[in-house]
Amino acid sequence: MTSPPWFRRFAFAYGPAFAVLYAITLARDLALFTVYPSLGIVLPGTHHSADIVSPSIAFAVPAMYWYGWTATAALGALIVGVVGAFLPERWTRRFSLGWLWVVPVAAMAACVYHTMPWFQLAKILSP
Repeated sequence: MTSPPWFRRFAFAYGPAFAVLYAITLARDLALFTVYPSLGIVLPGTHHSADIVSPSIAFAVPAMYWYGWTATAALGALIVGVVGAFLPERWTRRFSLGWLWVVPVAAMAACVYHTMPWFQLAKILSP
């Protein structure tokens, strides 16, 4: 069973776009929403504990941004994928699919780079 050409164009546009947009949302802290799982609260946008109440509350009520970052990247990639699905096939033949793996690998390297301060903070806090 083969997939239709528009779906292939959508998939090959969505995948790299999601990887790049996730790295950007992580670097810029652009969460679509922030989840406070211990309180059962979901707030639109990126909210840090110090923005809402005292900075000391961040230890007792941690915020979870991953869902918001993923939703932001998925929404942006969906838009890029839909645009890619409607591009004429003669425009998309120019892109070599053999190099498609480079974009997610580069985005993963960017994500590792941007999360390094979290791991260094854990090293400092451990006894």
